[in-house]
Amino acid sequence: MNATTSTNTNGTTEAEKTSFADKAHVQLDKGKEAIADAAGRSKEAISGAAKSTTAAVKKKPGTTAAIVAGAAAAIAGAAFGASKLIDKKKTGAKTKSASGTGSSSSGKSTSSKSGSTASKSNSK
Repeated sequence: MNATTSTNTNGTTEAEKTSFADKAHVQLDKGKEAIADAAGRSKEAISGAAKSTTAAVKKKPGTTAAIVAGAAAAIAGAAFGASKLIDKKKTGAKTKSASGTGSSSSGKSTSSKSGSTASKSNSK
C-alpha cells in the first residue's frame, strides 16, 4: 500500500487528509487577504474623517468650542448624577441596617415570649 491510498482507524485516507489541509490553507489565505483589505479601507476612512474634522475645526473654531463645551457639560452632569445615585444607595444601606438593629432592641423579642410560655406550662 502506498501513502495516498492507506486508511487510518477512522476510515479517512491520507489523500483526503492532504486535500482537507490544502483547502484549509486556501481558506486561511483568503481570510488573511480579506482582513488586510478591510484594515486598509478602515485606515482610509479614518484618515478621511480626521481630515474633514480638522478642516471643519479650522473653518469654524467657535462652533467647535461650543460642541466641546456641551459635551464636557453632559459628561460632568452624568458623573454628578452617578455620584448622587451611589451616595443614595450607600445611605439607604446604612438606614436599613440601622433600622434592623433598632427593631431587635424594642424589648419584644421572641425569646422572652417563649420564656413566658414555658413558665405558664410549668405552673399548670
